[in-house]
Amino acid sequence: MQQESNLRNLIISMVLIGAVMLAAQIFVWEPDRKAREAELQAARDQQQTEQVLTEANQAGSASTTPAAPAAPRQPDVRIPFDGDSIDGSLLLRGSRIDHLKLKDYYETLEDKEEQNPEGEIQVFHPQQTVNGQPEGYYAIVGWRVPDANFLTDQNTMWQIAEGDTLTPDTPITLTYDADGVSISRKIEIDDRYMFTFTDTVTNTSGAERSVQPYGVLREIGLPEMDPVLSDRQKSSFILHQGFIAATGNNLVMQSYGKLAKNKDNVEATSTSGGWIGMTSKYWLGAIIPEQDQPFTVYSETRNTSAGQEYLGSMRGAISTLQPGQTITSVNRVFGGAKESEVLRAYEDNLNIPRFIDAIDWGSMFFWLTKPFFWLLTTINGYVGNFGVSILILTVLVKAVFFPIQNKAYQSMAKMRELAEPMKKIREETDDKQEQQRRMAELYREKKVNPVAGCLPILIQIPVFYGLYKTLFATIEMRHEPFMLWIKDLSAPDPTALGNLFGLLPVSNEFLANIPLLGTEPLFGLIPGIGILLIGVLPIVYGVTMWALQSLNPPPTDDTQKLIFGLMPIIFTFVFAGFMAGLVVYWCWSNILSIIQQYVIMRRNGVKTRLDTFLENRFGKTKGEA
Repeated sequence: MQQESNLRNLIISMVLIGAVMLAAQIFVWEPDRKAREAELQAARDQQQTEQVLTEANQAGSASTTPAAPAAPRQPDVRIPFDGDSIDGSLLLRGSRIDHLKLKDYYETLEDKEEQNPEGEIQVFHPQQTVNGQPEGYYAIVGWRVPDANFLTDQNTMWQIAEGDTLTPDTPITLTYDADGVSISRKIEIDDRYMFTFTDTVTNTSGAERSVQPYGVLREIGLPEMDPVLSDRQKSSFILHQGFIAATGNNLVMQSYGKLAKNKDNVEATSTSGGWIGMTSKYWLGAIIPEQDQPFTVYSETRNTSAGQEYLGSMRGAISTLQPGQTITSVNRVFGGAKESEVLRAYEDNLNIPRFIDAIDWGSMFFWLTKPFFWLLTTINGYVGNFGVSILILTVLVKAVFFPIQNKAYQSMAKMRELAEPMKKIREETDDKQEQQRRMAELYREKKVNPVAGCLPILIQIPVFYGLYKTLFATIEMRHEPFMLWIKDLSAPDPTALGNLFGLLPVSNEFLANIPLLGTEPLFGLIPGIGILLIGVLPIVYGVTMWALQSLNPPPTDDTQKLIFGLMPIIFTFVFAGFMAGLVVYWCWSNILSIIQQYVIMRRNGVKTRLDTFLENRFGKTKGEA
């Protein structure tokens, strides 16, 4: 019966939300992260012992994609490109995009402030070895003979026919002639992130020829995750990272964990447009085939001497050419940031189904995340500060749910008045059924619904998750400042208890490496609790949570009292690793809830623990006897 007391409403709300978060962290996110790390490590160990693919596979006869490139027989030639948002170079061998940097995005906030070109985000990059691990990521569009060999692959030596630098105003033209087929390729870029490959294929042989376009995204080695992400947040349970494809209106995904195990590989055909991609949190490499032609998408993984390769590929429609006949095929490559407006524009202008869904809106609460994002960006368009926009959004959310929460808080105030009568009933009888009967009569007499505060609980959980997903997955808040010390709303609070919030010349990296008190385990057994890394915002959250609890009477049960007393401390630790934007939202939400609940309770003549606390320290409030 204790749960029907005055603390039912808000305490249950906080406990349920906290239980969901803590349970997800302890039983889902952390085990999932460890399992995926084990999977990826096992895949890396396996690749060290496996041999290079057979010559048959290298020829591509049994695979959906051409084999990895062999060493070039002559020096590589690169064609530079320079757009409004991207720059880099295209490798003439294979006509592949393997060096692409984003002009407006940087690895770190310091790089952004200094506009350091070396710190620009690199979406595609050449094959290389970094710290003993092979890396590389590139896109290629080519031609193959159905069920046979590849006409063009990663080693095809294209020739430059026209142009020397690719810009939005100056396309380039490449040519290739071999095996009775002549290909003229025009490559263009727009002012954002899209390349267009227009291929004119002519049958120069004296016999009928069948040709088929294909595209491949090849990622060598596990990609480096965004430095903002913690290990827990790299889990695909929180955010999808890996292979993604749209076949018409159907979206299919395969995480890097499954790719590493070559598990649940994708094979799907579309007759109504679509695309394939390899995605991380903020960045996307994608191939968009002709939207009015059928195509098939694939995912696969190869373990070679060059490293583990993650592949996403597509094969287009087969065309049969008579001698002298010519066809034209248009395929596109996207390499850039997952900006909502840009993806939406491509989706609308090029009729690419679900291109906006390269952003991970969530499979369950997208009906919340998309409106939240629209509202946030609309507000930000007026105020010019995402932090202020979050505060305004919080007020709007509170306003929408004010009637429901107002009734809930009024019910809490009435329940508070019944505390003494309920206590008397428990003292007068030990019979639980009799207690329930007499309390039910008391509720009817006083016209109190003991569960009236439960509805806000059900509302807060999806709203919290929807906003969390919105702030977490969208790039628009990345490296966006708020005020004072908060320079990046997408990163955790940079202040730390261990350096007295910046007063001591000790870096957060140093504090993180301290066993137990940082994030490093003690003796490799006891996990680090991270107390030295707790910043100002998480502490503010803990204080506001305590203040919110203080508006309710303490539980009469000692165990409950201990649990609820520890909740603000526990959540201070939990929120220490969350992005600052989310903690700003939750602190502000707590403050608004405190004001709302306190005013309602005082209007109903209810004295709260907060009043008692203030009286004990500052004396009676004005107007009280």
